[in-house]
Amino acid sequence: MTIKIVNSNELENVINRVRAQSPDSKIVQCHGVFDLVHPGHLEHFEEARKLGDVLVVSITADEFINKGPNRPYFDQVRRSRFLAALEMISYVYIVQSDSAVDAIRLIKPDFYVKGSDYRKLSDDITGKIELEKEIVEKFGGKLVFTDGFTSSSTSLINSALVSQDSEISRWVNEFKKSFTVSEVVNWIDRLSTVDVGILGESIIDKYTNCRPLAKSSKDPILAFQRFETRSFIGGVLAIADSCSKWSRETSVYSVTGRDFRDHLSNLSKETDFNSHFLELEDRPTIVKHRFVDMNSGNRVFEYYDYQPDALERSTQLEIIELLGLKLNSNSLLLLADYGHGFFGQDLISRLCSSGAFLCVNTQSNAGNRGFNTFSKYSRIDLLSLNGGELELELRRKDLDYRAVVPKIMKEKNCKYAVVTLGGGGLLTFDSSGESTRTPALASKVVDKVGAGDSVLAISSMLAFLGAPKEIIGLLSSVVAAFEVSQLGHQESMSIVSMKKYVKGILG
Repeated sequence: MTIKIVNSNELENVINRVRAQSPDSKIVQCHGVFDLVHPGHLEHFEEARKLGDVLVVSITADEFINKGPNRPYFDQVRRSRFLAALEMISYVYIVQSDSAVDAIRLIKPDFYVKGSDYRKLSDDITGKIELEKEIVEKFGGKLVFTDGFTSSSTSLINSALVSQDSEISRWVNEFKKSFTVSEVVNWIDRLSTVDVGILGESIIDKYTNCRPLAKSSKDPILAFQRFETRSFIGGVLAIADSCSKWSRETSVYSVTGRDFRDHLSNLSKETDFNSHFLELEDRPTIVKHRFVDMNSGNRVFEYYDYQPDALERSTQLEIIELLGLKLNSNSLLLLADYGHGFFGQDLISRLCSSGAFLCVNTQSNAGNRGFNTFSKYSRIDLLSLNGGELELELRRKDLDYRAVVPKIMKEKNCKYAVVTLGGGGLLTFDSSGESTRTPALASKVVDKVGAGDSVLAISSMLAFLGAPKEIIGLLSSVVAAFEVSQLGHQESMSIVSMKKYVKGILG
């Protein structure tokens, strides 16, 4: 069975041998993720095989799949082995790319076969079929569509999530009474009309894997063996990375240390946003370094490399100058306040007196010990925070959020508020004080860091557009589920993935 799974050199040799031995032989190619093979796929492969003598199925490698939270469900080894076990498939090839283009150039198929759901090219939300068709025809091949039963793996997997969780199932049924899939997709499309400005601290998140050894022989401490360290962008950098995937234009206003370029050199990630950074002599770039037990995934130790003092007044004035016209128009500004000194009183006063649409998240963390609260902002258009931060703000536990949050919104003149509750989902409030609760959609949590940032990013853009609170709640929960499914901020959810996930879960 495994001999059918080939690398690029092996596949090229196979193709050359087939064409040399039988010049009239026809080679057929199918391509996809094939995360959950179902009867529709079998019919698809059977129809494809009838078109030729050799059927090559190329699949997307794990690292290039961006279909939503917890995808792929099965890794590339399991996916390729399952496909290789099917009699009608001649060879399986894992493509190290997010499209079939590289595989098409290698195989040069006589027939490139897609399912009937791709027949109308204008409906392809990936935007890749047109290019694939062009490459196929360039090599003398033909794009063909099968006519069998269709049902996407994404829809089946997401539907399984809904059916297995009665709370999510009830919520989906209620949501569908008021909104259609096309309405949700329309709001996703409208994100591309928004210009976003983001202010706050730039952070580098580091994770070092370690393994516990034993108690130190001379001190009452546990000793660990250290393994590899990985670095990711965090803070406003991660927020901007997400917004840049959805918006028309994204700009970041932040400060860094002189060591910022050194940190960036250790990151392979490319970003696509406008950077307005002030490099400061008196502080390092903020680094939050977490040591992770590689067996359990638990954090065993964490340290901050930062300078917690407030920015000098002169630096705050420089930031205000950089913002320019964004302060005098109805611009969207996200204030990601991690409580590490970026937002001084001069900057806050100028922001609150501006005409901008202000979306605020004040985070409580080990570096500010609960002293960083939203009360320092006199005006907020969208307030985003988690339940624990609200409890700190009010110095009360077991809050009735539906009673408390509308009062805060009235005081701050809020148009929207989002309260995240971890595994309890999130609450979204509109200007009337009415709320809706959206359940958590994450079936697997790898790292909770960054979930609130992703919610701030998507909810701010939708609030600026005036989206219904239910739409804000749904899409916030979707991107949060995607964020927590990965260690650190490795990747932002794409527009295409967002649409696919929504279509899958809403049916």
